[in-house]
Amino acid sequence: MDGSPDIDRRMLVALLVGIFVAALVVALISRDPSDDAAASVGASAVSESSAAPTPAVETAAATGVDHHDANADQQAESLPNEPLDDATREQVASQLVAAREVALRYPTVVDAEAAGYVLAGGFAPLVGAHYVGIANAAGNAFDAAKPPTLIYDGTSPTSRVTGLMYLAGSGDADAPDGFAGPNDHWHRHSGVCVKFTSAKMEIPFPADRDITKKMCDGKEGMFIDRTQWMVHAWVVPGWDSPDGVFSHDHADLHCADGTDDTDAAGFCQGT
Repeated sequence: MDGSPDIDRRMLVALLVGIFVAALVVALISRDPSDDAAASVGASAVSESSAAPTPAVETAAATGVDHHDANADQQAESLPNEPLDDATREQVASQLVAAREVALRYPTVVDAEAAGYVLAGGFAPLVGAHYVGIANAAGNAFDAAKPPTLIYDGTSPTSRVTGLMYLAGSGDADAPDGFAGPNDHWHRHSGVCVKFTSAKMEIPFPADRDITKKMCDGKEGMFIDRTQWMVHAWVVPGWDSPDGVFSHDHADLHCADGTDDTDAAGFCQGT
């Protein structure tokens, strides 16, 4: 495509991961208000005090109603969490502290852009705006201290960081080993169409729909049948997810008008 950056396919797929989540299936979900009171995977993902040595890691089971009928991986995210032994709890807490420290280096969108992070798609309610860092997106190995994607509550220069997204593996095998323990529920997306215009990444259709390559070709886009594995981590103080630190959705991320109403691609105006 004219003006498209020359990026190898592996890096391209990695870059695209943020887009699928940002343009998630908002139009497919009918959120039940009672879900916002669901038990948290992490009672407090990170402490409000930067002096706190580790975040609190809750081991109680999470409950909730599945709203992702079109995505089996996301259905698995509603499974109850398994209890953690002391050693595993300490390990995952240490990983979450490392993740939080990275997120706090880029408190606003302007900080992310200054560091080379690129917006993928736009802001989508419940999942935020994803800014992808090429340097950390090219590999397939998980490292809590090297998140490929930063998540914000909007796309303006002053929009605030809310969490992170990790990706690993090819998407074909089993979910990768990520955070310690069994409660980081990884997922993939399918039927994704991405268009590059200059350095901008656009998606004309929501993910996990019946999108075909022919439809994507009609938009002069690149069709991805299935993405790499990915997981969200809501580790920023003040942005603890009501549904847990590794929940896919964040119930407090909404459009600027307070609704979850989006355009056809699944985006709306954030902060």
